[in-house]
Amino acid sequence: MPRDTFQQELDKLVTGVLALGEQVEGSLENMVKAVEERDAELAGQDLGVDASYKARGADIDHESMILQARQAPVARDLRLLHTARAVTNHLVRSGTLCEHICYAIAETADCERDEDLEATLIEMARTARDVFGEGLDVFKNGDIDRARDLQAKDDKVDLLYSETLNLIASPFGGIGGAPEWRTRTALAAHYLERIADHGVDIG
Repeated sequence: MPRDTFQQELDKLVTGVLALGEQVEGSLENMVKAVEERDAELAGQDLGVDASYKARGADIDHESMILQARQAPVARDLRLLHTARAVTNHLVRSGTLCEHICYAIAETADCERDEDLEATLIEMARTARDVFGEGLDVFKNGDIDRARDLQAKDDKVDLLYSETLNLIASPFGGIGGAPEWRTRTALAAHYLERIADHGVDIG
């Protein structure tokens, strides 16, 4: 009976991690759409989510420690418990980065932009979102083969990151949009690169 109870509690913990992942995915979807549409109002919907993600992450961490102390799991169960905690950390960090990008979108809504740089940032946002989503799906389904392919997909994000920085440093035509927007774009690109990395690590 204790073993059945432990498995139920472990399943509940993993379900909670996946629910948090879906919430962060929702924030990423909104962020990408806000980047695509220059929508400061949409971006504003995700300002403040960082606090709720951190609170939920702390709850999951606490629950996992209590479960480990009470049940003393070994082998596969212990690895899954530690993996759930690690994944939660990646989810919370990704949610925080997403909020940072939304702040940048909201605060530069009226700034002049460079079309080439903006197009590259949009492609990078979409790709980072997809890598993150696939990493979460790999964790959900335990798909080892797809996990091995994640790094190659992340390479595209790295290339787009390099292209973004090149366009910021050497814009076509020598203008490149408002300085504040270029600075925020450089930060957003860095955050997107990190989000994709978190997706790979989750997978």
